[in-house]
Amino acid sequence: MNKSAYEALVNSHALIEFDPEGKVLWANRNFLNLVGYEMDEIHQRPHSIFLPDFELHESEYNELWDTLRTGNPQVGEFKRLAKSGKEIWVHCSYTPVKNDTGEVIKILSMAFDITEKRQLAENLERKNQELLSTAAKARAATYAKSVFLANMSHEIRTPLNSIIGITDTLAETPLDGQQSSFVEILQRANYQLMTIINDVLDLSKVEAGEIVLHMLPFGLQKIIEDILSILEFRAKEKGLSLKVVVHPEVQSFYIGDSDRLRQVLINLLNNAIKFTHQGTITLTISPNDTPRTGNILFSVSDTGIGVSKQKFKDIFRPFTQADPTTTRRYGGTGLGLSISQKIVTLMGGAIWLESEPNIGSTFYFTASMPSTTERKTSMHNPLQGRYHLNDLQHIIQEERLRVLVVDDVDDNRNLLGIYLQKTIHNITYAESGSDAVTLVEKNDFDVIFMDVQMPGMDGHEATMRIREIEREQGRRAARIFACTANAFAEDIERSLSAGCDMHLSKPIRKDTLMKAINSCFSPAESAVG
Repeated sequence: MNKSAYEALVNSHALIEFDPEGKVLWANRNFLNLVGYEMDEIHQRPHSIFLPDFELHESEYNELWDTLRTGNPQVGEFKRLAKSGKEIWVHCSYTPVKNDTGEVIKILSMAFDITEKRQLAENLERKNQELLSTAAKARAATYAKSVFLANMSHEIRTPLNSIIGITDTLAETPLDGQQSSFVEILQRANYQLMTIINDVLDLSKVEAGEIVLHMLPFGLQKIIEDILSILEFRAKEKGLSLKVVVHPEVQSFYIGDSDRLRQVLINLLNNAIKFTHQGTITLTISPNDTPRTGNILFSVSDTGIGVSKQKFKDIFRPFTQADPTTTRRYGGTGLGLSISQKIVTLMGGAIWLESEPNIGSTFYFTASMPSTTERKTSMHNPLQGRYHLNDLQHIIQEERLRVLVVDDVDDNRNLLGIYLQKTIHNITYAESGSDAVTLVEKNDFDVIFMDVQMPGMDGHEATMRIREIEREQGRRAARIFACTANAFAEDIERSLSAGCDMHLSKPIRKDTLMKAINSCFSPAESAVG
């Protein structure tokens, strides 16, 4: 190396020389500036003057110098101490210099100040840890809220199940005109309360990331029929016309989550009915020719109150409606559109709004759903139960069925007893899952209505134990109907996996219960008093 190159190297780096024992022989100006010393202050001083907390790391220090004295270079990032007491970080290389006989006569060290880099890295790491901690706390809070809302939903549904059941039963009795109007008011209030409970529970699932789509074949016409059966009466009550237009290019069968699609459509149509006082509500289904993702386009148009453009950005936010006075006038949680937006996103689509105040609104959404054939749609669908209520037949030799009703809530057991009080069937009651298992060990039952959420042994565990007893005793399997407030695909799948034959969603109406009972007879033997 020529002289000028050597001087350039010396002047551009922080350099220091030590003897083999670690005492300072020489340092250039860059190094002295780095540590804040002058040469006469460090000459023949030990390397340890640059080490913070030397006493704590003395063994590591001695090991480093033992390695250097054997002629092995060392490289790494080290914390060092300046004269001022300030801690600095350096990227440092230690290179042993040998004489002609191979003996190490000194150690040359080249250092780069990386204090700022290390501080940035440490700050970034600290921020990452804070973010991870915050995210973990947020997940824990969301989970706690979801569990709370799910439990609250169950607790609210329990008395509501009785209210709806008794109201429906009361509607079947002889009533005068005023009493009939009272019952209709109760039925409408029940429907509104159920909608609110479902919205709150769904929001908790969305926020917890627990909504998962179950992609299964379904018929589009069946969804339309289901929706009309639910909403047509509400539209007629308000004097509105409810229309459905399906373009001829739209296929009859698709693969997707039909439950969630139905939920979005009902949300949008419910809103349209709620905010429209006269005119028409139209559901249109067509191939998607918009720039947005998805192969199918749904739109719900109304002739209602409309929404001003400045409110568009808020319309899909949770707990938000177009105008605060809207909540007071029309009611509702303001959750339906927020939940619908999340579901549409999961379906690989987008949702948007076009509206003019006092003219009407049109909500559009797209979805990605491959088309399929009727044959695939009609094949066994594990999420629909092992059979349909109107298909199941079970020939028995006795004139009545032995029915076991399992529920930890007195009112729920009593309600099913009221439903069945005029039938010929023999009814037994159990207050818990363990009581149900004990009864099944000693008795044969044809039908078991099994509440899912019970303290101690829940309905799923009780069902699995009952199936074990049937196998152990070589007994004919009872028909077990899971009864629970949770009615989405994942809940149905769990009930079926536990060994239930079908999943009935609470509140259970009397006609649903009767169909379940009657399905266990052959048509000739079906008899309900």
